[in-house]
Amino acid sequence: MNDRLKRTHLYDWHKANGDVVDFAGWEMPVRYSSIREEHMAVREDVGIFDTSHMYRFHIEGVEAAEFLQRLTTNNVSKLKVNKGQYSTCLNPEGGTHDDLMLYRIEDNKYIWITNAANGPKIWNHMKKHSNNFEVDVEDWSREIVMIAIQGPKALNLLNRITEIDVNETSRFSCNPVDILGHSTYLCRTGYTGEDGGEILLLDTPYTDEGKKKATSFWEGILSEGEDLGIKTCGLGARDSTRLEAGFVLYGHELDEETTPIEARIPFAVKFKVSPHYIGYDALKKQKKSGVDKTRIGLVMKERGIPRQDYKVFHDNTEIGHITSGIPSPILDKGIAMAYVTPGSVDKGDVVDVDIYKRLREAEVVSWPFYDTDKYGMSRES
Repeated sequence: MNDRLKRTHLYDWHKANGDVVDFAGWEMPVRYSSIREEHMAVREDVGIFDTSHMYRFHIEGVEAAEFLQRLTTNNVSKLKVNKGQYSTCLNPEGGTHDDLMLYRIEDNKYIWITNAANGPKIWNHMKKHSNNFEVDVEDWSREIVMIAIQGPKALNLLNRITEIDVNETSRFSCNPVDILGHSTYLCRTGYTGEDGGEILLLDTPYTDEGKKKATSFWEGILSEGEDLGIKTCGLGARDSTRLEAGFVLYGHELDEETTPIEARIPFAVKFKVSPHYIGYDALKKQKKSGVDKTRIGLVMKERGIPRQDYKVFHDNTEIGHITSGIPSPILDKGIAMAYVTPGSVDKGDVVDVDIYKRLREAEVVSWPFYDTDKYGMSRES
């Protein structure tokens, strides 16, 4: 792995058009106009994100499935060719090394997408355990550009730039598709709660030629989506849309001390698998005996924005703390996710959040935080 890989292929474009900040060791755009404007573009039209700061690993070999089953918690044997699955990678105690997307692109070939901050950790973890399997792992982060297109008009845009009917592809599919004349994998996944896709643009080495190809591709999509209201979106809108959707973020809702059961992402965890994954016994025990903390959603009833580490109280007793919080552009209220003592509150209960030493009321709610009839991939068309 090349530790100098701290700028994506599109860095020069971002620098010329947006506000670039340090993020997990990468220089990435946080916004181009305003986070609210970019957020609403994703909710109402279409937004485009450069997600190439995430790491992309290629796994190939006759024992690739067994290797991946040892390292990830979903059922790899159920993953068909040209499909993807959300999963987690654990330590022996069941704490989370990272959450990830796994795509099966051929019988014995997979692509693993992992968080930017955890790329080196996951790479070392893979290399250590690959010695026990007939498998090769490669870092393709320098060879593939990754771009996300999200929003209710995303499929309209994708249909313009591909030769297939994207509407006939299913969620969590990952198909080889020509887009604007380039070889890609179009993955019907995303991190905003909206419909759309994530594009793996192949054959884009981190060279001047590769950067030129990536920039031309990016600008081509922007041009095709101009009349659909497409907006470039930075990390700010990526975080606000994922939180409104109720999606976890590593370093906030997931870490080495938190299991996917505590994070309430049970769809990423399977128990009828072979071989057992690292952390299997710990999760099995936790499933039987119960958890020490659990994730909940909060909407502020009073003014104030809940932020990470703010304390949460119920009946004058401290029950937990905030892990992520923002002002929701949809609700125009503060929203948050928190970890609390299991059984301490139920949906509809009112808790107090300590915001600058003043207790402000918030209601316990389910996610997503928006009206699913109006927003999100399940909205009424």
